[in-house]
Amino acid sequence: MPICEICGMEVVEVFECSRCNAKFCKECGNLKDKLCYDCLGWSSEGSEEDWEDNDWAKSWGDDEPH
Repeated sequence: MPICEICGMEVVEVFECSRCNAKFCKECGNLKDKLCYDCLGWSSEGSEEDWEDNDWAKSWGDDEPH
């Protein structure tokens, strides 16, 4: 079975990224655009750019672990 170069899992089928030629599975890329998530920048997974280190500490509130 082929192996996805993005997630490293054995999969039934891989597709080739049109930008970097990486072999990716249907879970690790956009099949319509033929782009792997590395080239897409994982933009569909959420906006991590807006997350700051201080936000993590604030998310604990008064229950912060010691």
